[in-house]
Amino acid sequence: MTGSFNSALSRSLGKIRSWEKNADGINGESEFGKFRLQAYGENILRVSLTRAEAFEDFSYAVIDRPHDADKWSVRDSADAIHLMGIRFNAAITKTGTALTFTTRDGLILNEDDPSFATSWSGDQVTCYKKLQPGERFIGLGEKTGPLDRRGAGYINWNTDNFAYGPGADPLYCSIPFYIGVHGELVYGIFFDNTFKTYFNFGASNDRFASFAADAGEMNYYFIYGESVAEIIQHYTAITGRMELPPLWSIGYQQCRYSYYPDKEVLSVANTFREKDIPADAIVLDIHYMDKYKIFTWSQKDFPDTASMISRLADVGFNVVDM
Repeated sequence: MTGSFNSALSRSLGKIRSWEKNADGINGESEFGKFRLQAYGENILRVSLTRAEAFEDFSYAVIDRPHDADKWSVRDSADAIHLMGIRFNAAITKTGTALTFTTRDGLILNEDDPSFATSWSGDQVTCYKKLQPGERFIGLGEKTGPLDRRGAGYINWNTDNFAYGPGADPLYCSIPFYIGVHGELVYGIFFDNTFKTYFNFGASNDRFASFAADAGEMNYYFIYGESVAEIIQHYTAITGRMELPPLWSIGYQQCRYSYYPDKEVLSVANTFREKDIPADAIVLDIHYMDKYKIFTWSQKDFPDTASMISRLADVGFNVVDM
């Protein structure tokens, strides 16, 4: 699949030339670009590598800002720069800008493949992670296939994949977050890049897993925790948590593809009430739209939306439009 390594065409950032400690963590320059590690509390480090003149500091997904970098100490050794935290440690090699994440007592959580690390092939950027013994992967949200992603590859590129089969990919949404599990150790990685992305969990080899983007910088958040539940807790802390849903949303919602025009919607709702069938909402699929354009209503099929919604409310129905 796209995103595989070609040593003849790819190039990493090369040797580190200079670096410094700053208010958020560390940053520096290498032979062919820049790198930066930023603390997002005790459990998260943001890793940024770029060949551009400056880093991209805009995100559609992350709501948090760097903080608590004072809880991390920095040590310089002959071959690497070390960030030592309260919960876990990180090191970046001086010869190839390869990263290793370990527990406080030195157990490897996750590490770059030392030969490839993060590399560019044209505009495409790929981070290669060494597979740990017995390592398994979960995550990526709405994907087909088994819960364990080991041995498979996936693409994130939002696609209206109608009537998809059990092996179809990509699908409707992109959630570039996964959790690695090996032994009793767990970690999470959130890849924050809006270009078309690729995830390979040892699909064609037993040496490395990888994640790649067609362009942009290598920008990911490494998340440490002692359980899958804790990893998810920290992930949602940086990407945001939904408000507590209204009580009616956990009731029965009537939905199909699709109810239209408005007369049919009202007829379905009234029939539920006539037959005394409990229901709290009715879901409108894409046919309520004007030529399938989101945030619009078909004036032909739904000429008086406000009146329809009011009449549905009168009989105890909330409206969800997809």
